[in-house]
Amino acid sequence: MSQAQGQVFGAISTEVDQTYSSESGPEVHQGAAYWVVGTNSFDRTGQFTLTSQGYVSPEHEDLSMPAMAAADNVGPAIMTFTLTGNGGPTGADNGGFYPSTAFTRVNLSGSAGTVHVVDLGQSPQDGFSEYQGLPGPTRPRWGDYSWAIYDPGTGRIVFATNYIQSPNCTGSAFTLTLGTCGGTRDGFANWGTSVNYVTP
Repeated sequence: MSQAQGQVFGAISTEVDQTYSSESGPEVHQGAAYWVVGTNSFDRTGQFTLTSQGYVSPEHEDLSMPAMAAADNVGPAIMTFTLTGNGGPTGADNGGFYPSTAFTRVNLSGSAGTVHVVDLGQSPQDGFSEYQGLPGPTRPRWGDYSWAIYDPGTGRIVFATNYIQSPNCTGSAFTLTLGTCGGTRDGFANWGTSVNYVTP
């Protein structure tokens, strides 16, 4: 959640059906639902107003754990997230994305723009929660560290998300110690944090 321009901006992960005329059924992907809530009326009426709401769902791909922020006075908000996917049944985007850092701009009118990839993932997730039996029948835990904030000193929106920053190493190069593969990963996980900024 972020407050700016008399609004509160928020987003959460959700499933989205993507429909294409060339496919017999929808593709189900992880997307984001977002909302912009007006705060100016609260002091007068004790009520908030819904300025806009919508969804962000990159074609044939998935996103996880969105975060939003906007500048104090002007410009659209940004939504940052981890972008993943295999390109869907059509193999779009040259076969998809390993976990990558991305963002889009969201206008107060409720329309989202182009998805921009700022740090391209280099390999699949490979962490202890990825494997059955370690510690149990779990799914991978991923991407819940997204963050964005406006810095009035620089006029930038600074944001951070998770991505896979290095190619996976070979079996012979991997040893289960704190630092492995030349320090590019932890012994139990290979994700990293990407920190970037945009100017509204």
